[in-house]
Amino acid sequence: MQTVTVQLTDRSARKALQDLEQKHMIRIVESPRFESPALPGKPMDLPAFQQWIAGAEDAPAVSLKAAKSTWAAKRRQLQKLTK
Repeated sequence: MQTVTVQLTDRSARKALQDLEQKHMIRIVESPRFESPALPGKPMDLPAFQQWIAGAEDAPAVSLKAAKSTWAAKRRQLQKLTK
């Protein structure tokens, strides 16, 4: 299964997707649970963006070994949830 975020600009496109959903070929998720400044939504104002960058720069660095270890644990956790 893959999740794709799509912004529709035409009513006929939405109708086409709804037809696919009725045929159980896709599932439409009305409100995605993603929170990222890279995704469409309410624009982030400049001071908030600058504060976000400053926080990222001030955050402590993580070693590659620690990052791989954390990712391995999260991957195992996700695999258990999807089985």
